[in-house]
Amino acid sequence: MLGRVSTVARKFPVLIGGATLGGRYVIGDLFTQFAVEGENKDTFSSRRTLTFGIFGFIMGSGPLYWWFVKYLPNRFGGLRRPFAIIARSATDCRTLMPFFYFPIFYQVKEFVFWNPKETSIYDLPKRATQKYLNGFMSDLKSTTLVCFPMNLILFSAVPDHFRIPAMSGLGFIWVLCLSIRRGKVETLEESAQTSRVS
Repeated sequence: MLGRVSTVARKFPVLIGGATLGGRYVIGDLFTQFAVEGENKDTFSSRRTLTFGIFGFIMGSGPLYWWFVKYLPNRFGGLRRPFAIIARSATDCRTLMPFFYFPIFYQVKEFVFWNPKETSIYDLPKRATQKYLNGFMSDLKSTTLVCFPMNLILFSAVPDHFRIPAMSGLGFIWVLCLSIRRGKVETLEESAQTSRVS
């Protein structure tokens, strides 16, 4: 079964990368809404799940595919393999994640929970940027604790063409953390940040 998936991923790496990452976000958000937040079929937010799914598909078939399959594997070639793997893993956690992924994620999250009766759509970018800045160090810590070990596995044991599907599977814990921490259930710290932005 895994071999068949790997073969398909080799033939259609961009499409499979987007589909697996988008699917991961859909499953992760549905799990969060139903199992963690206690929603039911009448109260769950399909817009939220669909938006996160589209976000995952775009990231998996575009920027993350280029980053994990084309760019990073060709960097640090002058280092011995173990050190190159560590350097690639650390580079992701200290560059793309905090300065590309999270700014976009916060914009998407603000749109998902946007209530037009309470907030103008023109205020969303400012609110998202403030939340991104307020949560920067916390997010950086989470990225290091979760993504760095995952990246070590991805760059040491996973073929290039299968890296995004593998990341989608390994990162299921990551998307659950994001959905819980950035979903409807906010921590006291985040609630305070939100009140300062409002």
